Amino acid sequence: MSPENANNERDALKTQVRFHRAMSFGLLAVLLLVIVLLGFVLVRDTTKIVPPEVRRPYEIGASFANKDYLLDMAGYALGMVLTVTPESVDYNNKVILKMTHPDGYTPLKTALDAAAMRLKKERVTTIWVPRKEEVYEQDKRVMVSGKLKTYIADKLTSERDKDYIVEFIITTSGRLYVYKIEEVVKRDASAGKPAGDN
Repeated sequence: MSPENANNERDALKTQVRFHRAMSFGLLAVLLLVIVLLGFVLVRDTTKIVPPEVRRPYEIGASFANKDYLLDMAGYALGMVLTVTPESVDYNNKVILKMTHPDGYTPLKTALDAAAMRLKKERVTTIWVPRKEEVYEQDKRVMVSGKLKTYIADKLTSERDKDYIVEFIITTSGRLYVYKIEEVVKRDASAGKPAGDN
C-alpha cells in the first residue's frame, strides 16, 4: 500500500470514528432527555381514584390531593381515632399508625397510647359525630367540628362540641400520610375578662 493510499484510508477511518462518536453522544443526549421527561410526567401526573363506596373521584399527584380526598381521609382518620370502644381501640390505633408519617409518628403514638389506656381503664366508649368541615388544600389540613359522645356502660355521660385538625403529608409519588391529629382547644371567653366584669 502506498503512503498516499494509507493517508487517505486513515483520514476516512478518522471521519468514520468522529461520525460514530457524534452519533453516540447524540443518542445518549436523547436518551437522557427522554428519561428526564418520563420522570417529570410520572411525578407530576395526577391519578383519579374512584373507590366503590365513594361517589366522587379523587385526584392525587406529586405533593397534591384534591379537597374531596383530604375530606374523606380526615373523616376516616378521625372516625378511627374517636369512635372507639375498649375492645376496638388497639386495632384502630394500629391502623392509624400505619398511615402516619415518620415525622409525626412518636407524638401521635404517645397520644393514642395514653387515650387507649384511659379508655380501657375506665371502660369508656366514644362516638364521633362530625358536622362541619373546612379544608385548607394548600396546607393539606382539614378542620372538622362535631360532637364527641362519651358512654360508660352504655350510658351517655357527656356530649361535647369539639374541633379537630388533621394534617397530612403527601409525597412526590402521591402517597398520603397522616402527620398530626389534634384537638383545637378554644379559649374560654370568660378567661380573659377581669374579675369585676362578671
